[in-house]
Amino acid sequence: RVAELVWDLQSGNHGVQKLADRLATVFVPVVLGVAIVAAAANLALGNGVTEAMLVGLTVLIVSCPCALGLATPLAVAAGIRDALERSIVIFDDTVFERIRDATTVVFDKTGTLTTGEMEVVSADVDDDLLRLAAALEERSAHPVGRAIAAARASAGGGPGDTDASPAPSAVADGGTAEAAETGGGPEATAGDDSGEPLAVEGFESHARGVSGTVDGTEIVVGHPALFDERGWTVPDAIREAVAEARDVGRVPVAVGRDGAAEGVVVVGDELREGWEETVTALDDEGVDVVVLTGDDERAATVFSEHDAVSSVFAGVPPEGKAETIERLKASGLTVMVGDGTNDAPALAAADLGIALGGGTAMAADAADVAIVDDDLGSVATVFELSRAAGRRVKGNIGWAFLYNAVAIPLAVTGLLNPLFAAVAMGASSLLVVTNSSRALLDD
Repeated sequence: RVAELVWDLQSGNHGVQKLADRLATVFVPVVLGVAIVAAAANLALGNGVTEAMLVGLTVLIVSCPCALGLATPLAVAAGIRDALERSIVIFDDTVFERIRDATTVVFDKTGTLTTGEMEVVSADVDDDLLRLAAALEERSAHPVGRAIAAARASAGGGPGDTDASPAPSAVADGGTAEAAETGGGPEATAGDDSGEPLAVEGFESHARGVSGTVDGTEIVVGHPALFDERGWTVPDAIREAVAEARDVGRVPVAVGRDGAAEGVVVVGDELREGWEETVTALDDEGVDVVVLTGDDERAATVFSEHDAVSSVFAGVPPEGKAETIERLKASGLTVMVGDGTNDAPALAAADLGIALGGGTAMAADAADVAIVDDDLGSVATVFELSRAAGRRVKGNIGWAFLYNAVAIPLAVTGLLNPLFAAVAMGASSLLVVTNSSRALLDD
């Protein structure tokens, strides 16, 4: 794709390049006409045929339409080179021009503005109950369940491997998974602290958590609403702890046994380093920053309260992200930043898609830009490179016009000889090439 891109640099898809090409189509016949008129004028003034032909030839030699043609592709090539040096891969050669017109930049929350790696932040649960809950969650395929099981395992009391394949689990804070029995038989076992197996029976995945019997004890892990549905007791202190955790963007789950909730485990992924600097830099560019998430709106409070974030769309399912992008596009050019398979449709739907390197190949293939090193700050760098490439293109075209505006009149008046004209024309193109070879951004 990079090789194809290099060839496409000459395709003339850029607005500025199209302008330069149109000017060049006018420039060439005009110069031919000027050369003929200059030669005829010299003959009319009584100069010899040789002198008249030299003046006409000098006009043709000194003129430089090639500088106009080189101005844009070389500047874009320099931008792509500088991007690659910063681990940014540009898949579309029109990115630098189009992104300057962006009015909205949309960030997916999980995995983009956050690390996407779920882990237990705190566990206000006694060790024995946590051990039983972890054994139950070992059968879950949901990130929250895996985080609880992994945390227990890392503490040295992991539930171990079950003899049944994992069943899908629902998000503890709300979801759409239907209750399902595991497919590994009525009973599975998981190791306890001493290495003895724990019997797991009747595992079920609900819309808001999981339940089952572990070593003879009925266990429920999930949203307080799941406990209410089953008629279990949930103390006010636990409800308050769950609400407080949600307010700071965490995913809290209540843990209980034998008819009552006894504690809370808080799971979350960390905010990605530099996210504030990135959204602030984009806000300074004059674009609206939007955060898109499938989580509860309280999980995105930290973003909605940030001055640089214009809007937060919460509770948006994967299939709804592309629809949201389509609505935003009605207001102007929209850029989508995300990772993961769920983001691929939204990346493809956006006017420009930027995929972080930690995402899937599907997401990268749907995007116009891929940030290989997973550095969120590189999103702002793409905008900086775009502005710098635009300035470089204008500088190159400006020089090309200035050169011709000075050189051609000098040739018409006979002040230049053909040899000097040839050197000047070559120098003009060389100057455009040299100017374009410079780094666009200072490190």
